[in-house]
Amino acid sequence: MQEAEPELIWPSLLRAPSPLKPLIYLDLNHWIYLAQAKRGHVSGKRVVATLDAARQAKRSGEAVFVLSGSLYVEMAKILDPAQRAAVGDVMEELTEFSTLMSRVVVMELELDAALHHRGFPGPPFATVELLGRGVKHAFGLEAGFQIMGPSGDETEQVRQRFGSVEFDRRLAELWRNFERSSLRGPTDDEVPDLRKEGWKPEVAIATAERRAQQEREQTIRLDGEGGRWRRGDLLRRVVVARELMIEFQNILPRALTPRRITLEQIADNPQGASLFVRSMPSTAVALEIKAAWHRNRDKKWTANDVYDIDALAIAVP
Repeated sequence: MQEAEPELIWPSLLRAPSPLKPLIYLDLNHWIYLAQAKRGHVSGKRVVATLDAARQAKRSGEAVFVLSGSLYVEMAKILDPAQRAAVGDVMEELTEFSTLMSRVVVMELELDAALHHRGFPGPPFATVELLGRGVKHAFGLEAGFQIMGPSGDETEQVRQRFGSVEFDRRLAELWRNFERSSLRGPTDDEVPDLRKEGWKPEVAIATAERRAQQEREQTIRLDGEGGRWRRGDLLRRVVVARELMIEFQNILPRALTPRRITLEQIADNPQGASLFVRSMPSTAVALEIKAAWHRNRDKKWTANDVYDIDALAIAVP
């Protein structure tokens, strides 16, 4: 008997942009093709018309092109600074650094909404915009700049010194340069100084690799007992259980502890747990992808798969 589909619980505190203006999310390989088209590279000839259409959609306001935290991390994996600059250039042109909110933040809001729906309201959250601007928004950090001095935040004093018009102009230029460098990454000459300041892009890359390794280990377990765990709803429940143990391991205690409840009070059986977890839209997408890929015993998991899942879990809902 096929497992029932859950009611999707949409978090009221996650404010989405107007549905009349579609968001367009592109994978890194598509951005690379568009960069090749913009630079006149022979490999980009077949997508020149696509680039023209994207530019027209952006100019007319018919669509909004967006980035994600996954794309920032994937950009850091490109070794050639010139290629990063070319890809970052077309990303900047089409998105103007519009970014989707961090998946972790969205998961927390969805979990809060799902618990509230089941009769367990918790401490209030602030409203969060799904669509924002810049790398800080993509990683769930508060955006903005402050000018710090001996007495603390001296932003307003500096504004008065320069005048509001000139200050805003300089601040906008500073912001754009910051976003541009965050997306494109450093040149080879800049790397040593950044390393001294603690720049370690490999940390995020290693995290994705660790999560991919967990899925590879799960593949081995699913191969046991004649592969019976890959059949029907049994696989989905296994994937749900692992999602709770791995992806929710830090989020779940933060949600349950203030409410003074346990997971067993929400879902005291496998079917109940599955319906609860799958009621959260971003997690439902991630689970469907993972279940589909784990049905294929020949699937070779990589860190890129983790980036894709994280991005699609936000972009699709």
